[in-house]
Amino acid sequence: MSSTSKGMQLAPYLVFFLVHSMQIGIGVLGYQRQISKTAGYDTWISVLLACVISHIVLFIIYKIAEIGKGDLNDTHTFTFGRILGGFFNIVFSFYFIAIVIGVIRSYIEILQIWLFPDLRVFWFTFIIVLLAIYVVNGGIRTVTGIAFYSIIIPFYLYFAFLFAVPYSDYSDFLPVLHHSFKDIFKATGQLAISYLGYETLLYYYPFIQNPKKSKKWAHLALLFTCFIYLYITFISFGYYSEPQLQHIIWATLSIWKIVKLSFMWRFEYIGIATWFFAILPNICIPLWCASRIMKKTFKMTQRSALIWISALLLFLVPLLQTRQQIYNFLSLINKAGIFLNFIYIPLLLVIVIIVKKVKK
Repeated sequence: MSSTSKGMQLAPYLVFFLVHSMQIGIGVLGYQRQISKTAGYDTWISVLLACVISHIVLFIIYKIAEIGKGDLNDTHTFTFGRILGGFFNIVFSFYFIAIVIGVIRSYIEILQIWLFPDLRVFWFTFIIVLLAIYVVNGGIRTVTGIAFYSIIIPFYLYFAFLFAVPYSDYSDFLPVLHHSFKDIFKATGQLAISYLGYETLLYYYPFIQNPKKSKKWAHLALLFTCFIYLYITFISFGYYSEPQLQHIIWATLSIWKIVKLSFMWRFEYIGIATWFFAILPNICIPLWCASRIMKKTFKMTQRSALIWISALLLFLVPLLQTRQQIYNFLSLINKAGIFLNFIYIPLLLVIVIIVKKVKK
């Protein structure tokens, strides 16, 4: 049972919303371009393989949380000592801050391209950061509430993809395995990035009322994420050809352009505005994790840590000006995420087991 006070604890089923909301965000709007160059119409196989790999990593994350000490902060200190453990904690903190920067700047880029070309990066970042501070100051339960609504409110947008079905051709999906296994596994690595976000569980794990009961909800969240990506993949590759997808940056948004209703002609505007609810947890959850790490590492209040991190965001986000700079920054985050989730976390489990036996 968690030592956290009952008023701050989370019901096990709420883990579903925390895990899934971190995986559905900016990446959904344009992941098709890169993977279409690699695996083409066999991408759906890569989606399934990425899902399987993510379930394995999630299993490892739960093992670390169960045999470790408290959250990942405490586990690092227990395993590596105060100094080295503090270093790893700071690395994770900067990783979460980088995620927030990437999400905010990517969404602003979409707004600048599709809606407001003259939008000022600093001032819109300022508004988003103020909203995020308000949410994170409410504690993990408030952040969880935002994660819940981020799934419920934009859910209607998934039905908008069905407008593309009458104009789609699914015969190109045959024959299966038209690409080599090497290309399919390469696309799996590219897609595994889209599943990242469940590593935040290592920080809010102590807040779960009955952590063991939350396992099934976390795995169900991964399955639901897999279903969403599979659904959008079939719609996208049915509506567009491979060469088209390789030249469209935001394929998901482009599909919304075909939606025409009697009372609404530019449905993509509504979709972009509504999708803000989907990306808000991508900002609030990592921001909560980063501020909590700073709080425990430097012995400061979480509110003070939040203010310092927010000031850093206001300084760094506007520095990303061009499309190439944003792309390079996102690529850097993706590489860091792959290393931390698929290499460091499994290795950490082995180290924690060894250290625990030695200390006994």
